[in-house]
Order: sequence, then C-alpha cells, then structure tokens
Amino acid sequence: MRRLILALALAAATLAACSPAPPETTAVEDPALDALFSDLVTAPTAAEAAAVEQQIWQTWGRSGSATVDILIERADAAEAAGDKPLALRFVNQATELAPSYAGGWYRRSILRYDADDRAGAIGDIQETLKREPRHFGALAGLGMIYEDMGQERAALEAYRRALQIHPYLDAAKQGAGRLEPKIEGQDL
Repeated sequence: MRRLILALALAAATLAACSPAPPETTAVEDPALDALFSDLVTAPTAAEAAAVEQQIWQTWGRSGSATVDILIERADAAEAAGDKPLALRFVNQATELAPSYAGGWYRRSILRYDADDRAGAIGDIQETLKREPRHFGALAGLGMIYEDMGQERAALEAYRRALQIHPYLDAAKQGAGRLEPKIEGQDL
C-alpha cells in the first residue's frame, strides 16, 4: 500500500512539473530583438532589410525549449510530408508546453489557415500578437485572411501595421497597394 501511495504521489508531482505555465499576454523583452527591429524600420534598402528580417526570423525560431523546438521541427516535417493533421497535433503540443512562445501560435495560425479555419487562424494570430506585437508575418497573414473574407478595411489596417514594422515586406506592400485605391476611393 505504501508503494502505491508513493507511486501516486510521484506521478502527481511529475504531472505538476510538466504542466504548462499559464499563458503570458505580454511581449517578452529582448534587447537584441529590439535592436533588430530598430534596424529593420530604418534599413535604407530592401536587401539590408531582408538580412535583418532573416535574423529576426532566426530569433523567433528559438523557443527556449529543446522539446518545443523539436515539436515544431516535427510539425514542419509532417507538413512537408503532406500530413497536416499530424503537423497540427505537434504544434498543439508545442503551444501547450510553451504558451508564451509566439512562434507556436503563429505556426498554428498558418496550419489553420491552410485548413480553411479562418476563425482559428485569426485567434492564433491574436495570441501571437499578444506575445509579439511586432510580428510582421502575423500581421500580413491577418491582412490576407481579412482580404479573403472581404473585410478590406480590416485587411488594409493589418497590412499598414505590418509595414510600420517592416517597410519592405512584400506581402504587406502588395496587399496595401491592392486595397488602398479601393478603400480610399481612388480606383479608376
């Protein structure tokens, strides 16, 4: 009986240690990332902005957890193999283990968008932006979703927010270029 009680106590302690932390709803401060964003917004050319963008994506790609990073890698492999449901399961696990990691939420938004789950994708983008308000990829994705849904004003606003952060972001520039003439009444 003692062994059973000890085993149950050990199991409960292990489960408690593995439980995900409560989600953060504020951005994590990172002085190196702040400097990259400063460089991005002031980059004099698209080529220089692309180099800074790559560094930002690399930084965003590190969750701080080897387990979460492996789950995201497995999701990428599953998606590449055409198994999007498996990819989604891996990303779901990643967001459960590291709810403060914006990259997990962003990755899940892409999978949901690809599965035509617009509401789910928007919800995940909102979670991404709570954790990283400067996530220009999430903002451009939000613009695309809103544009798909015929919500052109909301789409334009999302594209413009992305461009305030990353002035050379092609998807946002193209989206804003398509929508500004329509919304501002300049369509010929």
